[in-house]
Amino acid sequence: MIGFLRGTVLNVDRSELIVEAGQSGVGYRICLAAPEAAMPAPGEAVELHIYTQVREDAIELYGFRTRDERTLFTLLISVKGIGAKVAVSLLSMLSPGEVQVAVLTGNVALLKKVPGIGAKVAQRLVLELQEALKAYHFADAIPETSARPVPVAAHADTRSALRNFGFSESDIDKVLERLDASGESLDVQGEIRWALKNMKS
Repeated sequence: MIGFLRGTVLNVDRSELIVEAGQSGVGYRICLAAPEAAMPAPGEAVELHIYTQVREDAIELYGFRTRDERTLFTLLISVKGIGAKVAVSLLSMLSPGEVQVAVLTGNVALLKKVPGIGAKVAQRLVLELQEALKAYHFADAIPETSARPVPVAAHADTRSALRNFGFSESDIDKVLERLDASGESLDVQGEIRWALKNMKS
């Protein structure tokens, strides 16, 4: 397994690099987690922490500027619905500290701004990683008092009630996504009333 790579960038294609390790004459294709504006240029020397993903049909290398990014990447891909590409996209938009604070504070709206992450996956990220991320210090200040879980139980009851009213799963998903985006904090009855009102509009 490759865990670290130092070399020279031979080619850049969007988020992918070809990096020659030393002067070995071997170029490694690496998917780099970085904003497009921060991508290295051909000829630039790089040092990357590598995550090697082995699949039946391929071996993929994912590169990170820091060990914190690689550590967070491994946590992200442990969540159902978060594949390696989505995790890279998330780390290309947000720093490890920003992701940590978003998860600990239940900031689903921020997580949903990442392509490939909808309301359900964002909520799952918060639920599954909130406890794990308390053990890390990616952010300068960890918001202990503001950490709060996503009210999945309330959504579950709301979803069940809306099904009983005869609404389709796709319509329910859409209205609950709008509810999350609104930032409203409601109990189950309030969520149901909000959903019924907005389902008609």
